[in-house]
Amino acid sequence: MEHWKKIFNPNYIGEWAFESGEEKPVTIADVRKETLTNQDGGQELRWVLHFKENEKPLALNKTNSRTLEKLTGESSPEQWTGAGIILFVQKIKAFGELTGAVRIRPVKPYICADCGGVIRGYGGKSHEEIREHTRNVYKRQLCAECAKKAADAKKAAAPAEDQPQEQEPQQPRRRRRTSQE
Repeated sequence: MEHWKKIFNPNYIGEWAFESGEEKPVTIADVRKETLTNQDGGQELRWVLHFKENEKPLALNKTNSRTLEKLTGESSPEQWTGAGIILFVQKIKAFGELTGAVRIRPVKPYICADCGGVIRGYGGKSHEEIREHTRNVYKRQLCAECAKKAADAKKAAAPAEDQPQEQEPQQPRRRRRTSQE
């Protein structure tokens, strides 16, 4: 079911962008200072993460900034570009109400062994399921796109006996005459 906030199409990612229990592995493409309107209608300067994947930007708060500093080992937001992170929703008490806040998991996401991108969920499977499947089948963790390429390459390299072979036309059999004819 769709969250009512989706219709307002805010400029930044929020809890409404997540299904229940969903996690979003993403790669930070850029970190910028932007002027945002706060709860009181005033203006404030905030760091904003922009992602390589098709997700809206995340305006950073102190909690997420501290998590990023721990994950990357860097205190300067400009140094966070290229880092892979996992976004999720956590219920918190804010402004006297229980609400959902987008948080950064304090663990690094899985990275594709072939392309170096973040492994994301695909086709109803979580990023963990994609990682486990590809590790079992291809002996390395792959994103869905690289797994498809690996499957195609595996099919192309299959031995000839596994491929259906054309059969040569057979000569018609001659009927043998029996002594009773």
